[in-house]
Order: sequence, then C-alpha cells, then structure tokens
Amino acid sequence: MSETCCEKSPPSTGVRFGLLVARLVIAGLFLFSGAAKLGWISPLKSIELLEPIGRAGVDPLAFAGAIKGFRVLHNDLIPFATFAIPWTEIVCGLALLLGLGTRGAARIIMTLLIIFCLAMVSVITRGIDVECTCFGKFLGGQVGWLSILRNVVLLAIIWPVAKWGAGMLAIEHLFVKQC
Repeated sequence: MSETCCEKSPPSTGVRFGLLVARLVIAGLFLFSGAAKLGWISPLKSIELLEPIGRAGVDPLAFAGAIKGFRVLHNDLIPFATFAIPWTEIVCGLALLLGLGTRGAARIIMTLLIIFCLAMVSVITRGIDVECTCFGKFLGGQVGWLSILRNVVLLAIIWPVAKWGAGMLAIEHLFVKQC
C-alpha cells in the first residue's frame, strides 16, 4: 500500500522555514532581474538614496543586444526573448513571493537557469566575449565560469522549493489541504 501525503509526518517547522527563505530569496532575485531587464530599475537613479540600485538597470534594447551577443537565437526570435524572459522572471518571482503555484514557478525558474547555463557554456566554449545582463549591471560582467557557478547555486537554492513546495506563509495553503 502506498503512502499518501497525509499519511506522512508533516515537515518540521525548520524545513518549512527553510523553504520560505529559499522561495523569498529567489523571488527577490528574479523580480529584480526581470525589472532590471525591462528598464524599471534605471529611473531609481533620480532618487538619491536609491541611486546605486538605479545604476544597475539596463534598458530592453541593451538586453536585446546582450541576447544577440550570445549568438544562440535567430535574429527573428530576439525581440520575443527580450520580452518573454523578463516577464517570465517577474511572473514567477511574484508567484514565489506570494506562495501561489510555487512548485510550477520554481520549476520554470529552474528551466530558465538551466537554459542560461547552457547558453553560457556555449559562448565560453566558442570563445565569444559577451557581457552578462542577467541582473542588469548589478552582477554584470563578462560571461564566465563564475556566471555558471552563480546559476548552479541558484538552482541548488530553488530545487527544494520545486520538490517540496512553498513552506510557510503561502497563499496556496488557503486553497490546498496541507498535511
């Protein structure tokens, strides 16, 4: 006889808190990343207190140029990717922040991170010198093995959320019976 969710003991408070922290860290990073790629961060330069954050932003044309620099997409697909990537990051980041559709959002983010890693390996092995605009200019710089390592660390952080769910303080707990 197989065990159902409710026959297992509920996860400890520590595990549920860890899932919450992982979820919120990745949500914040991907909300920032999407906003930076859409140019939403740059206007913060006009606010003295937020000026350092505002310098991190790029505009969509700069992001499109970065995508083109990777030379992995046909030119006709670059405008679509320039639109789709940041909006996917924002929607998934919001889902993680709210704890709504958490596993799905985490899996989409994992897929994005894997695709980004593959694109980075591609440019490294082909010897293409391209700047990473993953987080605008905040963590910018040339694509290298450290860029891939950063994404692998992010994958390790989000993987438990994709596997086990939202943890604490998730809206989805209002709709789904928790064991």
